[in-house]
Amino acid sequence: MIMCSACGFSTGASVGGGGDDGVTADASVDGAVPGVDAPVVPVVLPLFAASNQMLYRLDLDLHTTTAVGPIAPPSGTPIDVDGLALSGTTLLGITNGGGQLITIDRQSAAVTSAVTLSPTNTWGGLTVIPAGDLGPAPVVLAGTPSDGSLYRIDPVTGAVAMIGSFGGGYQFFSDLAWVHGVGLFATLTGGDCSDVCFARLDPTTGLATAFRRNLGTNLYGMSGYRDKLWAFNNAGPVLSVNQTTGIMAIEFDPVINWTEAAQ
Repeated sequence: MIMCSACGFSTGASVGGGGDDGVTADASVDGAVPGVDAPVVPVVLPLFAASNQMLYRLDLDLHTTTAVGPIAPPSGTPIDVDGLALSGTTLLGITNGGGQLITIDRQSAAVTSAVTLSPTNTWGGLTVIPAGDLGPAPVVLAGTPSDGSLYRIDPVTGAVAMIGSFGGGYQFFSDLAWVHGVGLFATLTGGDCSDVCFARLDPTTGLATAFRRNLGTNLYGMSGYRDKLWAFNNAGPVLSVNQTTGIMAIEFDPVINWTEAAQ
């Protein structure tokens, strides 16, 4: 992403303790039914993000980060990722260069499965629209740099199909984020962005509406965690984003060179 993992930034040190799977319930993931007549209990997950090859979990209440470990396939050689997203309780990623859609163990960062993406391209900016938000099944979305369209990935076959053009001369910059109950967001460049802008995307057509311009080129990760929009600055700050104005506020700065964020 720009694709971030190709940028070659080093991984910073994490701060704080915390980071177990014990943050506030996230309404965008699947629920668990503990008993036949028991009420549905939402699955509780932290926010996951990456700095090149290292996976982290974040507690946004305590402002802490914990390194889970290097993202590594069975070969044991850590890899960079160009996308990160949660599909229900499953953590997905796109390998550096966009070649494969991978499943990542949330507890160890081990890569547990991989599907080759086709056609070959520098896919990235992964996000997932949960089942029930746009249809009965989850929708896996991606983009590719210097391209002006939104794409959908079949997570079973790896086939990638174009949904539609952003319009306005816009091109994909770094990431996508689905905010439950609100919609699809992206960082774009080109057109009237004057470097990089926040935009709303129509998930069914790809059409973009920019709402904040002149962002600079350091926002690599986005997230729709807890029904809010978040941006991750490669210099370290984790920022909340106003979904109407695009105004950002620094929530905390763990001094980690962020390249991806999930959700």
